[in-house]
Amino acid sequence: METELNEKESLHLINEMISTSRNNLQKGMGNIFLLWGYFVFTISLLNVILLILLPDPAKYNSYFIWCLMALGYPFHYRMVKKMQQEKLIKTYVDKIMNYVWMAFSVSILVVVIGMIGASLYFSTDIEEAGKGFEFIRWFQWTLLPPFMLLLYGFALFVSGKAYDFKPLVRGGIICWIASLLLLAGARYHYMPEIQQVMLAIGSLFGFIIPGNILINKEKKNV
Repeated sequence: METELNEKESLHLINEMISTSRNNLQKGMGNIFLLWGYFVFTISLLNVILLILLPDPAKYNSYFIWCLMALGYPFHYRMVKKMQQEKLIKTYVDKIMNYVWMAFSVSILVVVIGMIGASLYFSTDIEEAGKGFEFIRWFQWTLLPPFMLLLYGFALFVSGKAYDFKPLVRGGIICWIASLLLLAGARYHYMPEIQQVMLAIGSLFGFIIPGNILINKEKKNV
């Protein structure tokens, strides 16, 4: 009898933890998803426009527009601080998800830095690379958007399952499908432009739509 009661108490405790985690997800996370979603969406589309308009040798320099992503970190930091002040209870699920997104950010940073270093090192024309940044035409760069979408899908899917929030799960699956399509068509002539469009689609379904849903839920619960 005592074991049965303990099992019921354990299930009740787990349900309470999940419920608290869902509430924590709604409080402020919607704004963070929108912040990065709109950043990726806007920069991707701007990159597409530059790839189309700029002449062939110079158009690859348009990828440097992604440096604008750094502008989002001060806003992200302030949002996180505000969330930490408003959350009275932080569950184990919240802690694990923080580590998942931290690992996600570090993974992308490592891949980007590694590719820049490798591109500069293996560039056969150092003078050309130094003047026109032609190293960014190195073929390995075509793998970066699929890897980014792959990591997006992983983090979104795990978060969606942990918080039992289906829009994040669907967003993660869409990012995985987009990554697969980009890898399968890596040698297609217009792949640089298509990759940026896919990143915009991934940010729309993985971040912007779930972010808006979370904000609407937060307003209803106030």
